Formats: sequence, structure tokens, C-alpha cells
Amino acid sequence: MSNIKLDVRVYPLDNPQGTTKAFANVGIEDLVAINGIRVVSGEKGDFVAMPQSKDKDGNYHDIAFPINGDLRKEMNKVVAEEYKRVEALPLEQRGYEKMEAKAMNELNIEGMNLEIKVYPLDNPQGSTKAFANVGIEDLVAINGIRVVSGEKGDFVAMPQSKDKDGNYHDIAFPINADLRKEMNKAVLDKFEEVVKDRDQSLGAQIKEGQEQVNQYKQERAANPQEYAAAKKAPGIGD
Repeated sequence: MSNIKLDVRVYPLDNPQGTTKAFANVGIEDLVAINGIRVVSGEKGDFVAMPQSKDKDGNYHDIAFPINGDLRKEMNKVVAEEYKRVEALPLEQRGYEKMEAKAMNELNIEGMNLEIKVYPLDNPQGSTKAFANVGIEDLVAINGIRVVSGEKGDFVAMPQSKDKDGNYHDIAFPINADLRKEMNKAVLDKFEEVVKDRDQSLGAQIKEGQEQVNQYKQERAANPQEYAAAKKAPGIGD
């Protein structure tokens, strides 16, 4: 995995109150950024944890992470090394630089492999209509992407976290502007496909149910005495 380009930025906490000792942002291959990675103190030493969310049952799930095991090991190693380097610097030399999206048209975005899974909500109560998980080039997975209904139509929103001031920030997102456009389009296309298939399946089930009802009515009309006797017959336990 030494051929994978990693842009690692680590920000140690000045006065950690818990097990989290630092946060890190990592850019992978000038394609995707994962923010909110943590350097955590554990019983066996420091380790690197991907950004997580908690479900309604209290279970934690990684929001974004390397799909490739070797890449994850390499990323963990580089983040840990950068943490040690930055943590040794004086506070005034640490600084902070936010990763921003940028255009890199020289990359062959159209040839990239995007594995997309979309899960529409059965009864959305707000603007979120579906959630999506996306795997990019067998390198990185981003979960918790949302399909959102807006004034100008549906759009795709990356998973976000809220800071202490109430501002929202993307946890993981394509750095490459062309890749983001391509991914947004692919997610929306997949959403429409899944909804269409679901509606067709539901329509087929309703049609089948109606046909069964109609068949029952026809059989009952053709054999009224037989159905009347069956109705009067005692059931199990009578």
C-alpha cells in the first residue's frame, strides 16, 4: 500500500478530558477526505478510530473507512506517526488547515468503480428520503450519505457532524469536484431505480392480492352452498 497517496493532518487536543488524544483528517489519493478520525488511548496503547455514529440501539458504526485491510493498516500507522510528530511541536507551530474540494480534471473519473447501495425510507418524516452507502474504487466506503428533498429537487448530502457552535461539517466527502458530481449523480440515479423497483414490486403484490380476492369471489358465486357449509363448520377447538 506504499503506492497509495495519503495526506494526513493530525490535531492533538491541548487538554484531553477523556480517551481521545487527537483528531485527524486524511485525504486518500486526492479522491476522498475522511475527517474526525481519532487517536485514542487504550489499555494496550494508542490506536486509531474511524469516525462513528450511534444507532437507536446504542451500537456504534464506522461512517467512513478504508475497505482495503492493508490500506487501513497503512493509514493507522501514518496517522499514529504524524500524531507523535505534531504532539512534540510547540502549540504555536501546530496550526490547522481544512481540506477543501478541488477540481482535478486529469483524473479519469468516468472509469472509476462506484458501488452504491440506497435504502429509501418507507415513511420519511422530514426532508431526508433515503440513506446510501458508497464504496469508491475498492479503497474507501462512505456510509450515512443522504438523499434529501430540497426546493430545487432532490440532492445528495454527505454524512455530517455538528460542532459546539451548531455548525455542520462533512465527515467524509470526495475531494475531487468531478468525482463528487459523478457520485451525486450515481446516488440519485440509484435512488430512482430502487424506488421504481419497489413501487413496481408493491404494485405487483397488490395486483396479485386483488386477483386472489376476485378468484375467491368467483368460486364462491359458482358454489354458494359449498361455501355456506364451510362457513358453518366448527373450527379447531370448538
